[in-house]
Parts: sequence; structure tokens; C-alpha cells
Amino acid sequence: MKLNQLIVFWLLLASAASAQTNQAWSIFRYPERMFAGNAVVNLMPLFAWWARQPLVVTNQNAGSTSDANGSPEEARPLSSWYRITGTPMATTGSSWLMDAVVYTSPTRHTNSVILLNNPPVGEVALFNALKAQLAEARQRIADARRVYDANTNAEAKALAEVAMYRRSWSKVASDGVIAYTRVAMQKHNDSATALNQLDQLEAARRQIEAQLETIPSRNGVYQVDLFAMLLGRNKQGVPTYDLGLVNDTPP
Repeated sequence: MKLNQLIVFWLLLASAASAQTNQAWSIFRYPERMFAGNAVVNLMPLFAWWARQPLVVTNQNAGSTSDANGSPEEARPLSSWYRITGTPMATTGSSWLMDAVVYTSPTRHTNSVILLNNPPVGEVALFNALKAQLAEARQRIADARRVYDANTNAEAKALAEVAMYRRSWSKVASDGVIAYTRVAMQKHNDSATALNQLDQLEAARRQIEAQLETIPSRNGVYQVDLFAMLLGRNKQGVPTYDLGLVNDTPP
């Protein structure tokens, strides 16, 4: 991607983040799509147009069929490309059958059962991998917290024993003070080690959650939210869209 395109792309990401209510991910992902014969479609003009549109319908005549929400003279680029959202219902060959919401603009959409070619299987794999990592991180955090609490409690008990021996003035008081002081010091060090591990695990958890927020989902389930090109209808009359090939393979 050229430098000027990259700058515009990041501006679009910032615009999307501020405009999309209750949505952490950006719809302006994968601006370049590849098709058969190495043909590449650049979606930057559509992304830029989309980001300029208001999120509510204003000054529209009743019965208007225009897709553009912007000024009348501003034509919508890449008119065969639509924003597709929804959850896959089934797999048909290498395609997904979806109960989708199809957007022609930020405020104009219809519900439709569609077939999606070249679905984002890499993004789904990354989403599922991150969910598994998050579950493991949470379990390790719970384990580390139990270790920290156990060592903290053991340290407190050892210090209480030290105080008791110091008050006792018995013949073995000195030995008891020394022994339980050593225990308290060891448990204190163990607590510090567990706390350090807990901090590292919490940082990893936050990083995983931040990555997950960049991938569309609803109630913990992956959801498609990408632009795709309308190809036409299949023999059963189902609209067929094509995402194109994207670089969504997990690292």
C-alpha cells in the first residue's frame, strides 16, 4: 500500500472508531482484495466515501431510492460492494450461507439470506485462538491469585507466631522467633513472586482482550462485518457475494 493510501487508511480507522457506537472494531479492514487472475480491487475510495456519510438520514425526500446519504453530487464509488454483517448458518463447499444484513450506506440496509464466497476463515481462526488464550489467561490469573493469597496469609500467620513468641518470654522463644521469621520472609518472597506473575498475566489478558475487540463478535460469537462484492444470484435465487482474498491468516 502506498504511503498516502496508508495515511488515509489510518484516518479512516480513527473515524470509524469514533463513529461506531458500541463497536470497537473497524469496518474498514482489508482495503485490498484479490480475485482470479491476480486482479486487485482497492476499496479505499469506498471506505473514504462511507466514512463521510452521516449516521442518520437527513434531508431525504420520501420514497427516495438513492443510496447516498451525502450531497447529491457525490456519487457512491464501487457500487457493487456492500457492507455485510451477520452470522454464518451453514457451510456450502468453501462458501458460507448467512442470515445477513446488507448495507448500501451507513443508514440503508436490508435483511437477506446470502451466500458469501471467500469467507474470512483466517479471521475466525484468530478469533477462536484468542478466545482460547483468554480463557487460559483467566485460569492462570485465578491460580496465581490463589497462590498469592495463600502466601500472604501464611506470611501473616508466621508473623503472628513471631509476635506470640516474643511475648511469651519462654526458653524457646528465641528459637521460635528465628524459625517463624524465616518462614515469614520466605512467604513474603513467594508472595512477591506470585504478585509479579499476576501482574504479567493481567497485562497479557488485557492485550488479548484488546486484540479480540478488533474482531467483530456478538455475545462472544464471531460475526462477519466486512465489505463484499455482489456477484449475482445462484440457481436457487440466493444473492451471492464475494469477499475476495484477504490476508487474514493468523500469525
